[in-house]
Amino acid sequence: MAHQAGVHLKQPRHAPHPARTETGLNTHDRAAGLTQRRALLGLPLLPLLLQACQSSPGTAAVITPPSPWNEQQRRRLQELGFVPNGDEWELNLATSLLFGFDSDRLQLEQRKRLIELGQQLREVEVPRLRIEGHSDAVGDASYNKQLSLRRASAVSHALQGAGWPSSALKTQGFGHEKPIADNSNETNRAKNRRVVLIAMAG
Repeated sequence: MAHQAGVHLKQPRHAPHPARTETGLNTHDRAAGLTQRRALLGLPLLPLLLQACQSSPGTAAVITPPSPWNEQQRRRLQELGFVPNGDEWELNLATSLLFGFDSDRLQLEQRKRLIELGQQLREVEVPRLRIEGHSDAVGDASYNKQLSLRRASAVSHALQGAGWPSSALKTQGFGHEKPIADNSNETNRAKNRRVVLIAMAG
């Protein structure tokens, strides 16, 4: 190919490409990426990251609602034999208040103990009581339910003798629906002829 004398034509040269890495990023891009990552991991962002971790739903603190009973009430209820059940306290009177077969009558000593108990509960300002009556499994279920309600009412009347207003006493009869012993013998059946006293917070 002919060339003009004394003139050399130079082919245009392209600017060299920056060196590329195996990831396809050139050295300049890679350096910029490292700078960005270092800025993101700087100290000013650490408190935000820690706060985000602490507010995660999986690590949220469990808040226990306050008890409706004060310390004096809880201590006194325990001393009287009550056991906690949620926000309520229960006292099974089976060991000290056993009714005779087909009877809803309280003995004189039992009535006296109930009056003393009622006075002690009023002293610590227990607001309300629920009284649950129970029977053994002998006889008709409907009759036993009525009998258990009469037993709860007998306890309610005794507590009213201790100054409890009837409006603060709720009575229920369950018949033989909630036994605490099997009804195979008279000893166990006597345990089921009972009343449960439940202190309620409001």
